[in-house]
Amino acid sequence: MARELLKTPVGEVRWCKLTGPARPNKFDPTKRPTWSCDLLLDGKDKNVRSWLQSMEDKFQEVHPDGRPNAYAFPWKEGAGDDAGKVIVKFKLPEFIRKDGSTSEPPTLFDSAKKPWPAGTEIGNGSKMIVGFDIYAWKAPSGVGMSFQPRAAQVVELVEYVGAKSAEDMFDVVPGGFQAADDLPF
Repeated sequence: MARELLKTPVGEVRWCKLTGPARPNKFDPTKRPTWSCDLLLDGKDKNVRSWLQSMEDKFQEVHPDGRPNAYAFPWKEGAGDDAGKVIVKFKLPEFIRKDGSTSEPPTLFDSAKKPWPAGTEIGNGSKMIVGFDIYAWKAPSGVGMSFQPRAAQVVELVEYVGAKSAEDMFDVVPGGFQAADDLPF
């Protein structure tokens, strides 16, 4: 049975890892690589509140009699700099099929619904809509649901800028020491 695809309101993306191959978990290499992102929504917007209510209704559909786990919902109210926002987490684990092939990444589109250009990373602050399905789960401590990103539309792009290399931190210092090419270090 095909899973129902849902979509979010437009939100600001953070830590977008939906492009390219699934990323390994650097804290726990035993876990499967994933595609993931966080979407920040305006918690005061009535359309966002309505969408959140519809997601709570979906929870009741997938777990009609279940006791929610402490992590039952894949969103939380923001604090500090994120006060007034709702942070929604999306995560799609990569899996290996019986034939040895791997699962596909989410499909990405630009604002005109054209396929996303390969190699173009999505930076923090970009605006996007995420298409997802719900994965319902059970644990001894209760039940919950995860949002698995299947597609996304980038409405506004903030290009990803990687960290500077150590060499890029420094300027050339005129008249300073210069290592000779023949020194042993």
